[in-house]
Order: sequence, then C-alpha cells, then structure tokens
Amino acid sequence: MIRRHPVLFFFLCLAVLCAAVVSLRLGFRYVEVGRGIAGSDGSRPTIFYGRPLEIRRGDSPDNLRLGERLHRLAYRRVTGKPSAPGTYVRDKGHIRIVPRRREDGRTAAPVEIALADGRAASFTVNGKTQDVVRLEAEEIGRLLNPKLESRHQVSLGTVSPHLQNAVIACEDKRFYSHPGIDLLAVGRALLVNLREGRFAQGGSTITQQVAKNFFLSPRKTVARKLNEAELALALELRYSKKQILEMYLNKIYLGQTGVERIYGVEDAADAYFSKRAADLTLPEAALLAGIIQAPNRYLLFRNTEAAKARRNRVLARMRDLDMISEEAFAQASGAPVTLRSGEAPVHLSSYFIDYIQRITKDEMGNERLYHTGYRYYTTLDPVIQQAAEEAVTRGLETIETKARRAREPLQAALVAVDPKTGELVAMVGGRNYAQTRFNRALDARRQPGSAFKPFVLAAVLSSSLAGKSQLTLSSLVSGGPITLDTPEGPWTPSNYEDKTYGDLPLRKVFEESVNTATVRLASDIGFQDVLDTARRAGIKSPLRPVGSLALGSFEVSPLELAYAYATLASGGIRFEPFPLYSVTAADGEPLLTRTVRQHKAFDPRVAYLAGYALQGVLERGTAGEARALGITFPAAGKTGTTNGNRDSWFVCYTPDIVCAVWVGYDAGADTGLTGAAGALRISARFLRALYPHAGPSPVAVPEGIETAVIDPDTGYLATTACPKTFSEAYLLGTAPTETCPAHPVSPVMDAIRDTAREAGSFFRRLFE
Repeated sequence: MIRRHPVLFFFLCLAVLCAAVVSLRLGFRYVEVGRGIAGSDGSRPTIFYGRPLEIRRGDSPDNLRLGERLHRLAYRRVTGKPSAPGTYVRDKGHIRIVPRRREDGRTAAPVEIALADGRAASFTVNGKTQDVVRLEAEEIGRLLNPKLESRHQVSLGTVSPHLQNAVIACEDKRFYSHPGIDLLAVGRALLVNLREGRFAQGGSTITQQVAKNFFLSPRKTVARKLNEAELALALELRYSKKQILEMYLNKIYLGQTGVERIYGVEDAADAYFSKRAADLTLPEAALLAGIIQAPNRYLLFRNTEAAKARRNRVLARMRDLDMISEEAFAQASGAPVTLRSGEAPVHLSSYFIDYIQRITKDEMGNERLYHTGYRYYTTLDPVIQQAAEEAVTRGLETIETKARRAREPLQAALVAVDPKTGELVAMVGGRNYAQTRFNRALDARRQPGSAFKPFVLAAVLSSSLAGKSQLTLSSLVSGGPITLDTPEGPWTPSNYEDKTYGDLPLRKVFEESVNTATVRLASDIGFQDVLDTARRAGIKSPLRPVGSLALGSFEVSPLELAYAYATLASGGIRFEPFPLYSVTAADGEPLLTRTVRQHKAFDPRVAYLAGYALQGVLERGTAGEARALGITFPAAGKTGTTNGNRDSWFVCYTPDIVCAVWVGYDAGADTGLTGAAGALRISARFLRALYPHAGPSPVAVPEGIETAVIDPDTGYLATTACPKTFSEAYLLGTAPTETCPAHPVSPVMDAIRDTAREAGSFFRRLFE
C-alpha cells in the first residue's frame, strides 16, 4: 500500500535512513565517550589508598576516631538496627557496622563490636567471633597528568546534598528529567542569541558541560554545539545521572588562590572553607555553586560582596524549586561569607606520594603513572596523617613566636611509624609543599644531638645482659668532667648550660641528658659497641666510633631515626621502612607487591628497660613539660638539641606509635630552640590527637624482668626512712639486695612501725 504513495514511501525511507545514521553516529559516540572518559584525567587516574583501619581487642574506638573514619568513608549513622551497606549504629555497649564491600568485591557481612569500659572486647561476624575488624581503605590522593598535579576527587555520596542541589538549581534545574539536552533551555538561549547577534547564552546542560570538558575545545561554534549535543546524548545512554553529576563536580574549575588553580568541589571546599565537600553547609554550598559560571569574577578572597549577592540568588532559586524552605532561605541568605584565612591549603600527604613514586620508579616508571587507572595501596593512615599535618602547621605557628628569626621560614618534619607492624603511617616533609617539595623527613640529614643517646643506653643494657658489665638503671655513674684523646687533640665535652654533676643514677643520666656521663658510659663499654648498637637499631648513615658519636654528632634523617626508635618500641624487632603494600592495574592485576622486612635486633628485655628509662624523660627529665602539654599517659622519648640550636628534635613512642619530629632552618641558622622548646610542642599536639579519650594500652613486660622499690638518689632498696622512693625495673637477678645506707632505720623503730600497720589493718577489718 505504501508503494502506491511514492512521496510517502520516499519520506519513510528517508526517515529510516536518518534514524540509521543517527543510531550509527550515537553508536560511535557511545564507544567514544566510554574510551574518552576511561582514558581521561578525570576518570581513570592513578589512585593512592591509605591503609585500612584494623580494630583489635583492647583498642579504644574513640582513640581510633572510628566515627570520624566512618564519616570520611561516607558511612551514615542510623538509629535502630542498620542493614543497608554503608551504615552503622553505636550505643553504650555495642557498635554495629554494615560494610559496603569486601576486598574481593563481594558483599561484606555486618560486624558486631562489643565494648567493655570503652574498649573493643569482642567481634562477631555471622555469629562467629574473630580477632580483628578491618574497614575499607580511604583514598588519599590522585595523579591526573604528567605535571603531577594532584586533585582530590570524591564519589557523589561524599558530596554534601546541599551542594548537589545548589549546583542543579544553578546550572541545570531539569537535570534529572532531560535526556542530556534541555530543549526548553536551548530555545530560550536561541532567542537571546538572535536578539544579541552573538553567542550570549549556550543553554548547556550539566551533561553537555561534561561532554565539553572531556572532549571539546572551548571555542563556540555551531559545529561544536552539534558535537556537544551528540556526545551528551551518548553520555546519557552510557552513564547514570549520578555518574554524570559526579564527573561534573570533580571536573569543574572553581577559581584559584595564588598560583594554584582549583578543580573539583573537594579541593574547592578545602581551599575556601578548610572542609571536605561532604561537610559544606547550605550557605557554603550555594556560594560554591554560584561561582561556577565565572569563578574569576566572583574571586572569593577578593570580592566577597559580589560572591555573597550571587550566593543569595542561588539560594532564592533553590527556594523557588522547593529544594529548601523559606526559613532555611532566610537563615542561609543572612549568613556572612566566612572563608579560611591565608593561602589555599596543600595536601601535605603529597610529600608521602612523592616518596611512593620515588621508591617505585624503577619498577613502575614515571610514565606509567598517568591515565592508566593504577591503584597504589599504601600504609599511610589518613586520620593519623591529618593529625600530623595539623600538629606541624599549628605547632610551627606557636613555636615561631619564640624562635630566633632567620632569612627563611622555620621548617619542621614529622615521621610516624606503627611499631607493631613497621608501617609508615604518617609523613610531613615541611610546612608548605606548594612552596618547596624538598622532603625534610627523607632528605634533611641533620645531627640528632641527644636524641641519639637511647642507643648508648641500649648498648649499656645489652652489655649488662651479656655479663660484660654490672650496670643497671639505678647504678651510680660519675657525671664529672671527662677528657678523651683524639687525633685532633684532647676533647672535653660539656653539659647543657655548663652544668656540673657528681655521681647520679644511670637512669638520671638519660632523663637529664648529661653529656659527660653519657660519654663516660660509651667510653667504658666501647664506642664501637655503641656504633654497632645503632646499626642494629637501623641507622645506616655514616658513623664513626669516636667520642662525639655518643652525643649525636653524625647526621641522620627523621625517617631513619623514627625507625631506629621503632626497634625499641617494638620490643627489639627492627623493621625496614615499609610505606607500600602493593600496586595493581585497573583490572586488579598485581603489578608490584611488598612485604615488611624485619628481624630481631635486641633482646626484648633490653628494649623494655630502655623504654622504661625513657619514660622518665617525659615525667621528670628534659621533656618534663610534656605533662603540662597534655601528655598525661605513659610515653617514652628523648629530646635532642645540637650546637648553636641548629636542630630541635623530639622522638617519642607508645606501644601504638613512634613519632620523630625535627624543627630547624634549612640553612642551619640558630633557632634559639631546644628540643623541648621546639619539637616537643609538635609531638605533644600529635600525641594528644591520637589519645583524646584514653591512654595507650600498658607496655607488655617480657619474661626476665623484676622490679624493686629503691631510693632513687642512692640506687639501694628503699627503707621506711627514705624521703623518696621509686619502683625500678631490672634484669632478673640484678636488683639491689642492700638497703639504702643514707637512710638507715633501727630495728626497734621498724618493729614499732610494723606493729602499728598491723594494728591499723586489724581495726579496719573489724569495723568493715
């Protein structure tokens, strides 16, 4: 019948042909957008992940900042019994988490954590108990182009709903209903363009903007607009609306601060508000959405009034679209524009990412980092890293007010190691990665000063364990002057501020950092033994068996010193630096796998006694201000100050963490800071952040250790007449057996005291 009507038949054939052409073009575009998105710098970048959180029995979820970690992973706290992946609930005695996925990609079972006294007591999964709970890894950074610019992309679920709505209201109110092209907007733009005689409006949807940003040049031509429309339709066919919105939010340009250009809402939220995109308030979200069309016109740090007016127009639009209430509009539009002060922040974890690139360069090659979708699984703990960055930033602000000025900014480096696993969990290489990428944590080789002395202590204790000496922590050592012959002539070390000492307990030598006594101890056991002990601990830098070795005259790096202290904190296990677990290709194929290298360096008793002595540094010694700085829990550590105050050090540890901090000027100018006045301030901030609710678990006491109550001034067993007493630790069989000769007590007086104590105990029991 159709053939009887040739005109109708012609148009039908033409329609079929056009449909075929359109379908074919869309098919090509469908493949093109898939390849283009996958190969672009916004879709398959090289991604770096931090270490997954592991919760073990005895851990404090509050110290681990479990709620914060779950929030960073976009988990949602709910009431009742959570069942949806990515939700959790916490009450007084339990935490229930429904993970999103397992490492093999399969659905993970809910985890029940029973609490006792605020600590994890047991874990249950599918009715079975297990020893540990492990969360998924958090992304810590991305590499997107050969210039090594790092942009912190986020999933849509971790973007504030306020911001999502504000962007849609501002840029594309019919985003969720159109097929990629908004014909109403196109018609309106066409009328405006005809009236103006130029491209005054584009009518582009969010999908079209994604197509333009990924595939097209910014030049405005009819051909480009047609290509844009085709690509937008293909994008809508291939990806969901949420995927497209996520691409857009991670791609858009949002101005710049200084020389840094800001791309994506996560970096913008950080740059302008010092927040994550997930935490933006309604007025902040509207402000960001409002500057998308012209970020340089509404440059927030310079033109806040224009930006505020633009923000309020976005809020009004959200109200008109019923995205917010009238009350919310009134409150948000009246809020002041509050921006972070100063320059845009830099993710200091960039120092760590540089380090990962450095150590994998031979296996991976720099050119393989880009546009390939590789995944680097690192040991960096994002929450601990954040605490380290804040400690360095805020600590330097405080320290600088007391430091001696120089022609350069005061610098700091911080390295944190998990002594149970050897994992490198935090690294800060300087105060501003944007200004200098020189990583002081790795490459600043400086004299450690007295921060080296714990290895003299370990050498002394090892010598005693081997039966080569009879020294214990309570043995008296001369702190008087000492002179050594050297090839350069006689060398006489002096104490800080030229203090003089007589005999003092070995423990006090290290608590008060007495140079003369330390050199005497090192000389007695042999400088070669001290050098060998430092080598066993993990120090690889050049050392020589000379007197000044005992006082830290040979240069080391903060990373090196942190791992050497970790050998003591671990109970004598030395770990090689361990920052990376593995690297995989986009399809999950393993490209590189690393395992921690470790071996026994010291007897556990030596490591325990050294740590027990170094606790006194914070309680009574050169780091005694630690208590006033908020370190009210047991921690071991040692200050270090070099000649001319060029270097300020503090290295400390608990059973959970080792932290090495250096403060100084790159050129070696006098800082005017001791280890306690400088590095200790940063370390204290860092430790406080790790233990906000409870102290660390007690240090495990190895077999072969005994304690005795002594007079700390004489080192003998305390009597009832001793004005001060102290519980000292010893190798089994080496505790003193004689009572304090300085405070003798007569047998009669002892009998009277014993009788009085027994009588008091009897009457207390009688009346209970």
